[in-house]
Amino acid sequence: MFSPDSLPLEFSWSLAERDARLASWPRDSGAIGGRWAFDLITGRMMWERGVYDLFGFEPETQLTRRSAVECYAGESRIAMEQLRAHAIANRRGFTLDVEIAPANGAPNRWMRLIAAPLCARGRAVRLEGVKFEVSPLHTPLRPPR
Repeated sequence: MFSPDSLPLEFSWSLAERDARLASWPRDSGAIGGRWAFDLITGRMMWERGVYDLFGFEPETQLTRRSAVECYAGESRIAMEQLRAHAIANRRGFTLDVEIAPANGAPNRWMRLIAAPLCARGRAVRLEGVKFEVSPLHTPLRPPR
């Protein structure tokens, strides 16, 4: 059973890896996704079009953090929140595959979340990264017919 305290922090990485991690998503592979940012001071969210598509929101939707977080399924939400808090408190990035339930009622999908804080005067002021679909990596293999 999953416990919020049981998530290994091996998903966490040093900010020295920031550029390589953020550049690691397969933009030209056709995967749905894109870059995102969240201002920790103002609460303003910024998403590229592909992230809206991934989450099942229309691009003109005025998003709140709450509306986005509600799309994270059960244990994925707990894991994301734990790593997010760790990233902010310790000024570290993280990578995590999470299950999301798109807001438009589309079937659940798996998403790779890569996040890193931007810091000013020794504290995190913004999170930014990429989110892209990785459902094929989590789909059980079916025996051939």
